[in-house]
Parts: sequence; structure tokens; C-alpha cells
Amino acid sequence: MNLRNFHAPLTEAEVDEIYQLLTPKQRQYIDAFTKRSKKSKWLEVLALKKGIIVTEEMDTEQLAEAVDDWVLVEILDGGRGNRPFRCECGMSLRYQYIVTHKKQNKTYKLGETCLENYTHLTPEIIRDIRKGFHTIHLERDELLLKIYRGEKTDIKEFAGIEIPPSYLEQIEHDIPLLDKQLQKLRDRLHAKRMEELQKQHQAERERLKEIFYQSRQRRQHRQHRVSKSYTAPYYSYHSSTKTQPHLCISYEELIERHLRELKQIRAKEELIPAGLRKDWDTIQDIVRAAKRREEFDYGRFKLLLNNLKIPLRIQ
Repeated sequence: MNLRNFHAPLTEAEVDEIYQLLTPKQRQYIDAFTKRSKKSKWLEVLALKKGIIVTEEMDTEQLAEAVDDWVLVEILDGGRGNRPFRCECGMSLRYQYIVTHKKQNKTYKLGETCLENYTHLTPEIIRDIRKGFHTIHLERDELLLKIYRGEKTDIKEFAGIEIPPSYLEQIEHDIPLLDKQLQKLRDRLHAKRMEELQKQHQAERERLKEIFYQSRQRRQHRQHRVSKSYTAPYYSYHSSTKTQPHLCISYEELIERHLRELKQIRAKEELIPAGLRKDWDTIQDIVRAAKRREEFDYGRFKLLLNNLKIPLRIQ
């Protein structure tokens, strides 16, 4: 049989064939993973039907305590073509459900038919449980295929975030992580990087605000000194010519200096953070005002432009 063409879900024959290739350490983990997952899924379905809120932090013991009802202990599989187990009703079984009633403190060994009769769980709940078991089998198949293909999980790429102990235990048993587990770690890593980037942007905005404030203070101080040095007639003429430093630039000069930057921002417009979109609107208003030959604050234009270039990584 050509195992390299396998894909989930696997047939029983395919599972058995790959299973023979596992090390004892890997086989032990896969068995424990399947048993633990089925017990958790059983309790999760019952908890949801009872209106109990299930969180990722809750382990099977906490779930069992919250459900306080029928708890799945284990499902035994006699293997293909074998029926070595017995139901409480006496029927021979391949699959045997071992369940405990917490209040009665009694354990029963049941087949699928008697499972519903003894537990009085509704057909809907039994159906949801079986759907959950199917998902667990798919995850087991994914692990088996990853092991066969020689896949390994390198946790170095997730440096800087906390990795759940269960993930580390899985890797220590030479079992690669599931795709959904890897995605969860990538989501956490992305969230952490975005948080750090936001802090950097905030610090940069505060730095630029301080630079702008200090620059304005120096300009006002210079203007105050000039007002004391020149005669009133000259200052009247200076004011009428409207040649303040932040206004002395034409539309053509503005475009010549900053067209390339404006085009780059326009190309990345959809990546502008929500908190800076008003700045982009203001920049465009200033450009339109300059084109109409209206006065504009060139210093403010450059400050807003720099604020946008940082998160968009424009040089």
C-alpha cells in the first residue's frame, strides 16, 4: 500500500498501517490524546446542553464537576472483525462505552444501542457527541499523516509568546502540532506584534508632537525677539506680505517635494490605521487648498505626512 498518497480521513486499514510505524512513545501519546479528547468532547456537549459556559482553561475534571452527570471513562475498541467485549445487556461488542454516573457512583459498560437507554441522553445529544468523536478521529489522522511525512514543529518561530504546556508535551513526544494549534500560536504571535507596533507608533507620535511643540516655541520666541528689534512701519510691511516661514511654499514646490510619498501612501491607503485616517484626509485637504492658491500650514502637512509614513513603512 502506498502510504505517500494518503490523505485524511484515513480508513481503518490505513490507520493500522501507519500505527505500526510509530515509536512506543508516539503510540502512547496518540492513544492518550484520543482518549482524553473523547472524554472532553463528551463533557463539552453535555455542558453546552445544560447551559454551562465552557472555556479553554477548563480541564476534564472541572468540566465533570460542572456537568455532575454521566461521564465517559473510556471507549474500548476490539479491532476490525472482533467483538471481545460485552454490554450490560449481554450483547457482544466491538466498541464498549464505559460510563460513570457521578451522583449514583455507578459504572456501566455499554454498547452504542444501550448507551442511549441507560443514560437517557437525548438522540440529539448522542448525535452531537458522535459528531465530536468524528472530528477527533480527523485530528488523530492528521497527526498520523504528519508523523509519517516526517513533519516537525519548530517552536523557535513562536519565541516571545507563551506556549501552552499541552503543546510542549505534544512536541516532547515527537508529535507535530495540528494545523489548528499552529494557527492559534500564529494568531497569538500576530496579536503580540501588533500590540508592540502600536506602542512604537504611539511613542513616535508623542516624540513628533514634542518636536513640533518645541519648534513652535522656538519660532514664537524668535518672532517675539524680531518684534522688538524692528520698527513698526517695517513690521506692518512684513505682516502684509504674509511671508511666515510655514506658508512660504507653492503648490508646485509641495508636489515636487512630496509627490512620491503621497503616491506611496495612496497605494497603501487601505493599510492606514483607523486612528490616522483623519490625518490622511487633512493631508489631502491641504494639497487641494495649495492647488487653489490658498494659504496652508506646511509644518502641519509635514508632521501629518511623517505620522503616516511610519506605520506604512515608507522611507
